[in-house]
Amino acid sequence: MAGMLGNNPADMADLANKLAQAVDQINQITSTLDSKAHGVQWEGPDANRFKSSDWPSHKSALSRVAQELDQVKNTVNRQRQEQISASQ
Repeated sequence: MAGMLGNNPADMADLANKLAQAVDQINQITSTLDSKAHGVQWEGPDANRFKSSDWPSHKSALSRVAQELDQVKNTVNRQRQEQISASQ
């Protein structure tokens, strides 16, 4: 749509919903992996390093991704609402 300014609120709502679903999926996967990482039968220095350092670092990274996507979702919702308000 050449010359259009703003956004299509229905498209923005769909985008926000997809972002919310992605956040939920990442959180669920992280939780599943965390449970498995702590429950796996694995002993020794490599296991200790993985359980105390490697996995927590990756878990934290996944949590940051989920938080950042949630912030994007909030931005999309805010922009959607501004478009609706401006169009009334």
